[in-house]
Amino acid sequence: MIEEIKILLVDDEKYFLQSLTKRLKRRKQYVKSAESGPEALAQMKSEPFDMVILDVKMSEMNGIEVLKEIKDRFPDTEVIMLTGHATIESGLEGERFGA
Repeated sequence: MIEEIKILLVDDEKYFLQSLTKRLKRRKQYVKSAESGPEALAQMKSEPFDMVILDVKMSEMNGIEVLKEIKDRFPDTEVIMLTGHATIESGLEGERFGA
């Protein structure tokens, strides 16, 4: 039996978040979503996730800040970072903090 992977999507762009959530659910994935870093961290406190797909550019708390918190509090959680505004610097920074 294949164990279900629990995914948390984090992005402050509501329509992108809804679209990706819908696509993953159609593929029978367990997925929840959060529109901000603080919301994501609150969800992770109440429910464990195996993977977080995280936007780099968010208004309230940026993705690197959220990544640091995730790795401090939930070190076994895998994090994939997404952005439409990538730079080499942001990529290296994400990698340095465990993405």
